[in-house]
Amino acid sequence: MWAIVRRFGLLALGVVALWLLTVLALNVTVYSGTSFVTSYLKALESSDYGLAASKAGLSRAPQILPLATNSLDNPRIVGTSSLPTGELVIQAEYELGETTESTVFVVAQGEPVLWFFDTWRFSRQPVASLQFAVIGDQRVSINDTELDVRNLGVPPRTTVFVPGIYTSTLETEWVRADPVVSTMTEVGAPASVRLVVSPTSSLMETTMNAVEAYLDGCVDQGVLQPAECPFGVSISDRVVGVPQWTILDYPAVELRLSADRASWTMVAKEGLAEVSVQVQSLFDGTISEFRDTETFDVVGIVRGTTTDQPVLNLY
Repeated sequence: MWAIVRRFGLLALGVVALWLLTVLALNVTVYSGTSFVTSYLKALESSDYGLAASKAGLSRAPQILPLATNSLDNPRIVGTSSLPTGELVIQAEYELGETTESTVFVVAQGEPVLWFFDTWRFSRQPVASLQFAVIGDQRVSINDTELDVRNLGVPPRTTVFVPGIYTSTLETEWVRADPVVSTMTEVGAPASVRLVVSPTSSLMETTMNAVEAYLDGCVDQGVLQPAECPFGVSISDRVVGVPQWTILDYPAVELRLSADRASWTMVAKEGLAEVSVQVQSLFDGTISEFRDTETFDVVGIVRGTTTDQPVLNLY
């Protein structure tokens, strides 16, 4: 009888020992801090941003996400160390773009599940921020998502996952900015993004056409001094007939960003107009042709590019 009890006791002790060994094995593998970090990186790799946000301790994924075409690949743990606080420092490597990058994460233990199975959380959420300065507009497009910087606080910034590649640019019919690529690999480290907006060929062409239409209207007035126009002549003799103006050279149009950083100063220089008209001398009554050329400039301002409704106002 006692032999049977001992046998069952040893069997139970073996089962408990085996279970404890299993728990220990799971805690150093499936439920380890390195496994936790790997699962976060794997979620980014597969573009499962909801899971990545959950792992990161966020209530939802950031508004700006990595593009699937530029997601990280082949994440792996290359080093770990313990801090006196009990936190675990984990270094991971991965392929991002066409280079090998690395990120250091710090994780801490959370409340165990069923009193035995370890849980982990990031001591610092694996995110960083992009901070924007857009010169000439209020919009920015990051990884194909457009934001209005006026809605991003002061200074304007947005949170993004780490690691990730984020391309900031602006491309509309009227203005554009060269892209700025931010490779975010350091947790909590902000990146400054400065975009300088320039006019597109469409805006330049539209402005030039408006200037030329304005000058054509001046020519059509058929007077020596067309009203509200940049050229005109005075003649002391008597005018016979209708003055004929011709634009020999339309001025070259330039657009420069104004001081308000929202409009464009338009300067059109070195235009050349010619006038011809029959005149009668007040001295002897003879009739001759008067012909003269006038150089001129046109200045104005283009507003409305920030709302995609450009309007040219001339001074």
